[in-house]
Amino acid sequence: MPIIDLNHCTGCLKCVKDCPANAITIATGVIADTCIHCGHCIAICPESTVFPDKGEIVPLHPHAVTANDFVWFTAGIRSCRSYLSKEVPDDLLLQLVTNLKHCPSASNARPLQITIVRTPEKIQLLNNLTEESLIRLFTLITSPVIGGLIGLFVPKMNIAKLRRYKESFLEKRKGNNSLICHHAPAVMLLHGPESKTGMLEADANIWATYLSLHAASLGLATCFIGFIVKAFGKTGKYNHHFGIPESNRIYAALLVGYPKVKYKQECSRERPKLEMI
Repeated sequence: MPIIDLNHCTGCLKCVKDCPANAITIATGVIADTCIHCGHCIAICPESTVFPDKGEIVPLHPHAVTANDFVWFTAGIRSCRSYLSKEVPDDLLLQLVTNLKHCPSASNARPLQITIVRTPEKIQLLNNLTEESLIRLFTLITSPVIGGLIGLFVPKMNIAKLRRYKESFLEKRKGNNSLICHHAPAVMLLHGPESKTGMLEADANIWATYLSLHAASLGLATCFIGFIVKAFGKTGKYNHHFGIPESNRIYAALLVGYPKVKYKQECSRERPKLEMI
């Protein structure tokens, strides 16, 4: 648990009022085991008298990022499918992962783990396994029997379009051995135990988004690859190839590397539908 130094505490009660778990009794300096380790008490204390159970107190530094800066920064971030043949240094990958300690989680727990696939052989294996899984899935869905049943019970699913996509995918595969990983020098796999009560999928997408933004600030580019998540599924059938615990499930996959292309214009997309009530 975090520790309160009552010898220097002024009793302002800011930590008590901001604690989402109501876990702090300031009179005794006790933090109950209902604490969710959010760190609010440490972050808000004006006297720095609440100490974390992990790490040290680090004062926040002022930043110069304006709201307009953020809009233009995010406008320039696009999914990258064309990478330079250049390795991403270990210290940059470590910097990306280390900064995740600042990222929120949907469940106030942090059971996610990260595996970074870096060797060309392992990245190629990851690509091939995903391609083969995807082809098997498309073959099953577009088969006359299964496709007919899907068309009957899920009429919105365009089976003809899926067949054309499968044919196009197979044709592209003949001249490209990296249709999934796009020759990226690194692939981040965010994984954790299967849980009925946790929100690891939401956590993984939150963290992957932060990773993508941070990577862009370092001159790197990223791409979310949902096909890898689907290929691994819930069974972890490919986990052993990448040193991932068999009981873990991959919730997000992110390509990382130096971009081969640069974009010059903003590409506006439709704004989400909005209602204010």
